[in-house]
Amino acid sequence: MEPEPAPTTGRALNGSPPRGPPRGAATSIGIILLCSIAFLISTPNLNSFTIRGSEQLDTENGGPAISSSIRASNNNDGDDEFSLARTQSFGFFNDISNDNWKRLQTMVAKHWDHKFPEAPLTHHPAWKGRGQMADWAVHHPAWYQTNFEPNFSCQFEMRIGATGEVSRGNGDGPKWICDPHRIKRLAAERKAKDPNHPGCVIYSIGSAGDFSFEKGMEEVLGPGTCEYHIFDMGDFEAKMKLQNISRAHYHRWGLDKQGVEKIEPGAEFYGLKDTVKLLGHENLDVIDVFKIDCEKCEWRIYRDWLLSGLPSLQQIQVEIHSGNIGKMHQSENHEHDITPEIPFFNFLEEAGYVRFHKEPNIQFNDGSCEEYAFLKLDKEFFAPRKKMLAERNITRKDISTKE
Repeated sequence: MEPEPAPTTGRALNGSPPRGPPRGAATSIGIILLCSIAFLISTPNLNSFTIRGSEQLDTENGGPAISSSIRASNNNDGDDEFSLARTQSFGFFNDISNDNWKRLQTMVAKHWDHKFPEAPLTHHPAWKGRGQMADWAVHHPAWYQTNFEPNFSCQFEMRIGATGEVSRGNGDGPKWICDPHRIKRLAAERKAKDPNHPGCVIYSIGSAGDFSFEKGMEEVLGPGTCEYHIFDMGDFEAKMKLQNISRAHYHRWGLDKQGVEKIEPGAEFYGLKDTVKLLGHENLDVIDVFKIDCEKCEWRIYRDWLLSGLPSLQQIQVEIHSGNIGKMHQSENHEHDITPEIPFFNFLEEAGYVRFHKEPNIQFNDGSCEEYAFLKLDKEFFAPRKKMLAERNITRKDISTKE
């Protein structure tokens, strides 16, 4: 008869209780337990941490659905890991850490708008010192190459235009949009809060019958996400309808400088304030995208974009034009500058806009026209920049400061 195997449970052969694991194993288990406890203590909201990680991955579909409890934490002004970006972007960015947001602040603060800060009109055709350079070096493309580069970065920016045969996202017509998945998220949150809210609203001024941008936005954001208002004096409404863009409205008028608020039906031009009233948008908090290509009218009307009583323009996509703009410029007070470009950019920055993209139009132009994309941020974001500019204390030498 073979001997019975030694018991593996119960009591030991000598009748004493079984011994625990070896001393080395017990020490290892204790270390693992202590590390686990330390991790849990340092991560007070593990559930939120996990969801945040997955939220950054799904940009194509606007990010995952956010539970009511997490949405509530995202919409408050508490000092959590993402509070700086959320509050200073009016809720647009909700997943950028405070450390990374401060990096963006520093990037904007240190940015130089001009290659020649004391004479930023260098290379401009209106520059009084143009005799110091050869004629081939004095033109608008050279000036834009040495001034006002982008000073901000959107991680998921997209050049949006229809993917069909019209543009496939290339050519003249598509526009650069900052993180479009965030527009989709905000539209869903607004609709959840108020079913009568349009979700997101897009103004598109100047189309010339090209609707590739609007069609592309619908492809990216999904049908019904946004309400599109397209303005042009040409007869392109039938062509727009062939695009089958849901919730698209065509308005056959142009945008001009806002005068006395007196709306006359059937006018060829309206100011922006009158336009907002005509469309019943006075109570909107924000127009998500304000895209404008109006063949030089931007110099005459850009100050109207930020008039009191208007919805905030979250993103501005504008093609700025060069050439004979003297009459448009002379009618404005441009702080003694002899051209409108520098006052234009300064005005938008002082209102809280960063530049996240710049693209020369070289398909039908020599680069004298530039596509710029701006994003609205809270003025608190610019506090480090204001301090930096004060320290630089640059005095311009290319204009007169006398009346």
